[in-house]
Amino acid sequence: MTGNLLLDSLVSLGAIGLMVLLAWVMFRAPLKPVTEEEAAERLRFDEPDFKPVSWLIDEKGRAAFAEGEDGDYALVSRLGVDLVTRRYPAIAVNAAEEGGALVLKPLDPGSSTVRLHTADAATWARKFS
Repeated sequence: MTGNLLLDSLVSLGAIGLMVLLAWVMFRAPLKPVTEEEAAERLRFDEPDFKPVSWLIDEKGRAAFAEGEDGDYALVSRLGVDLVTRRYPAIAVNAAEEGGALVLKPLDPGSSTVRLHTADAATWARKFS
């Protein structure tokens, strides 16, 4: 390189920035909203013994929440371009309605709080009371 530490560092940082920008432009995928059909298909694959009886779909399309016939619940959400599922026993989730959103707080320390914006938030929160 040039022997000038400052100039060499700036050139290296610029090259790294250009590579990150190119990767972002080339490999970013538009996020599709999560639909009930897509969530049900993923849930059948990941949890074949889970039989959903009712669905709650986030208005922004970020996640779908299902109630199973055995009283368990399942969350299907988008992670990157793929869908991931998480199954919860009814006693393992605290739920409340806050400002038109169903706020799910799993008791599992490895899980994070989930906010589902929907008109049915109050109805679903009562199911956990």
